[in-house]
Amino acid sequence: MKNTKYNIQNTKYTNAFTLIELVISIGLIAILATVSAVNFFNYKNAQSVDLTGKEIVSMLRNAQNNSFSQESGTRWGVYFQNTASSSYFALFKGSVYSSASTTQQNPLPSNVQFLLPASGASSTVVFAPITGVPNASITIRVSLINNINVSSTIIVNANGQISY
Repeated sequence: MKNTKYNIQNTKYTNAFTLIELVISIGLIAILATVSAVNFFNYKNAQSVDLTGKEIVSMLRNAQNNSFSQESGTRWGVYFQNTASSSYFALFKGSVYSSASTTQQNPLPSNVQFLLPASGASSTVVFAPITGVPNASITIRVSLINNINVSSTIIVNANGQISY
């Protein structure tokens, strides 16, 4: 048998990164972090519109239930105010809105606006005792201030059905 020797050259293996690899890795991490942050803020803003819509629906149902059960022996309603200085929705008792008859008032979050009622306008819906039928159908629409495509629409039809 022939004896064969293998010559292995002495090579050095290093476990370090080169500067280019390090810059590329940091760049990719920065891009991923930026995309994640933008998506998080968009999600948070969309949740703000959704939560406001749910609060409006809750207040409308509360007014309707209070009228249906004749709470305090009167009608109940919800008032929507949309002005440059103050935008809010308020639960009130009685046939007509007044600040004295308000039992609960919720301002809109700073990043949310009313699209309906229009700017400078207000809307009121009052529910009838026993039946809970509104005095008129109404549509309320809220959206983000900086993106009106992110919105929620609440409709109270003539039969008293509240849809969201």
